[in-house]
Formats: sequence, structure tokens, C-alpha cells
Amino acid sequence: MNAQTIKTVPFKDGVHAYAVTEPKQKPRSILVMFIGGDGNLNLVTRGSLSGVNVLIRMRPALEAAGMKLLYVDIPDRQFSRSDAEYARSVGKMIEQENSEKLPVFVAGISRGSISAANVASRVPISGMILLSAVTGSTYDGTVRDAPVADISAPSLLLIHNRDACVSSGSESALRSFARDMKESSSTIVVLEGGRDEGSGVGRTAACHPKSYHGFNGIDTNVAGTIMKWISLVTK
Repeated sequence: MNAQTIKTVPFKDGVHAYAVTEPKQKPRSILVMFIGGDGNLNLVTRGSLSGVNVLIRMRPALEAAGMKLLYVDIPDRQFSRSDAEYARSVGKMIEQENSEKLPVFVAGISRGSISAANVASRVPISGMILLSAVTGSTYDGTVRDAPVADISAPSLLLIHNRDACVSSGSESALRSFARDMKESSSTIVVLEGGRDEGSGVGRTAACHPKSYHGFNGIDTNVAGTIMKWISLVTK
């Protein structure tokens, strides 16, 4: 994998960290990514990006496809995934990294879908990608807590046909959410296959990054679906 750099932007009286990775070739687009769970990448302490989330597992494939990647950590001060201050902070990251005025896409999985939708509703972008969007209740609320009616960029919504996570496993709820984004042209893709290796029991296992909810075992398919859609949007 290519080298990564840890950077920050101001957030309240603290900082909001993110990791940047560059493709070997000239980047074609920027992809800003938000993992699920509590969203903590612990970048400042670790000094590097690691994890089992599909957005991190896909990193080599996305870099090879020419994507400049921004992995957004949680701020070191109190925050909400769905408020304007959080979106402004991510907007500063994008401004800081996009001197070439490349197309910018945001992608979030599970509770990270709240962050992605929030940014898409308040920051000019070229497209939004949500994986296992949390249409049902979570510790961070739901994807509808962001002002989704204000999203005008096209959107790609991915769901696994065997997702058993109570917050995201309903295809009908996902289609209802897509209708709520009245200004966004939405593409819904239902993926299959992979392996359920989520640890724990109940909701913990069903919503685990290594379960169907996290698209475990089909990283190549997920990355290919995303890149095909980005190519259509940017052609």
C-alpha cells in the first residue's frame, strides 16, 4: 500500500484528524471515508491507519484505481456526526487536500453513513456512497438526522442481501430513505456473497465489520461497484 500522512484541522479548541493516502499515478478523484461504530481510528495516538472495516480493507484496490483517500477520524472534542460544525470541519479537510479541484466523493458505512450524509448535505461534492446505511436507530441516531433533503449530489446506496443488523438490514427502509433525498438521483445496489465472521452475539455480531453487514469477503466486488459508479458520474 502507498504511504499515508496524518493531518489535522482545528475543531472547537481541539483538532480533527484524518489520514491521507495518494495513488502512485495522478489522482482522478478524492474519496472521503467514514468508518462505522464509534468512528474512532485513533490516528493521532497510533500514527497510522489500520482496521478491519471494509473501507480500510478496500484501500489497495481504491488506490490502484487512482483515488486519493481521506480517512476521517473522530474529533478530540465532543461532536455529533450529524451537526453543521462536524460537516464544516470535514469541508476544511477537503479544501486543504483539493488544490487540484478534483471531483470529491464521500463514503460512509453503517454509523459512518450519518457522517457522509451530513457532509453531502452541507458541502459541495460530486457524489455520495453509503454502505449499510443506518436507516434504523443507533447510538449516533440515524442517517435521517442529517438534512438529507438538501443532498443534491448523486448517491450510490449499497446493501447486502443477508445484512442482519437491525439498524441497516431493511431494503425497503433504504428505498424509502432514497425517496427522501428528493434532489439526489439514487442508485441502489444489493450485493450478495461473502462470509459472516462477525464476533460476539446478537447485534454485536450482526453489525460487525466482518459480518455481511460489513461486506466481509467481497471487498473486490464492493470496490469495483464503487469505481464503476464513480466513472459513470465523472465521465
